[in-house]
Amino acid sequence: MKTQPGSVTVELVILTPVLMVLIMFGVYAGRSSEALIQVRHAADQAARAASKVSRSSATNTAAEVARKSLANSGRSCTDILVDTSLLSRGDDLTVRVSVGCTIETRELVVLGIRSRRVNATSTEIVDRWRVDS
Repeated sequence: MKTQPGSVTVELVILTPVLMVLIMFGVYAGRSSEALIQVRHAADQAARAASKVSRSSATNTAAEVARKSLANSGRSCTDILVDTSLLSRGDDLTVRVSVGCTIETRELVVLGIRSRRVNATSTEIVDRWRVDS
C-alpha cells in the first residue's frame, strides 16, 4: 500500500486538536482530584487543630490552619471557604469543619468547562483534658 505525499501531514493536522483536547482533559481531571485531596486534608488538619484550642478561638484557628494548608499544597484551589461549628453530643463536644474551594480552570477555557467547587467536612472530638473550656 502506497501513501500519497502529504497524507501524514493532513492526518497530523486533523489529530492535533483532538490530542490537545485529550491532554487538557487530563489536566482538568488531575486538578480535580488534587483539589479534592487538598480540601480533605485541609479539613482534617483544621478540625484537629480546632479540637486542641479553647472554644473561643476554635473558629479562627480552624480557618487559619485550613487556609495555610491549602496555600502550601499548590494552586489548584481558589475562593476558599471555611465553616466551623461546635456541636454537643452527649457529654462530648465536637468540632465540625467544612472546607470548600473552586477548582482553578482559567487555562482550560477551550474545553468549555465551568468552575466547579469541591467540599470536604471533618469532625473531631474536643479533647477536654487539653482544652480549658
